[in-house]
Amino acid sequence: MRNWQIAAPHWIARIHADMPDATPDQLRKALRASASDFHCGTSWGKKVWAKHCRIYLARMAGRGAFRGDGKETVWPADIVFPWRGEGAA
Repeated sequence: MRNWQIAAPHWIARIHADMPDATPDQLRKALRASASDFHCGTSWGKKVWAKHCRIYLARMAGRGAFRGDGKETVWPADIVFPWRGEGAA
């Protein structure tokens, strides 16, 4: 039986090794192109692949979340996070 959680990082590393000078955007496109080879149409494989691609791209880009447009997530002022406390911004 295949262990998806262990196999995904190995596949991603192999794809990145084939194109070491790729930008995060180029790598994201290559990972999406290779997705069907990994998950073989299974729903669980798709979830695992997406999860590990996000993690890998976030590490490569050096920030917490990778977005294709290169922008950081900015929350609107009207959204309140009560667990942050009164003085937190």
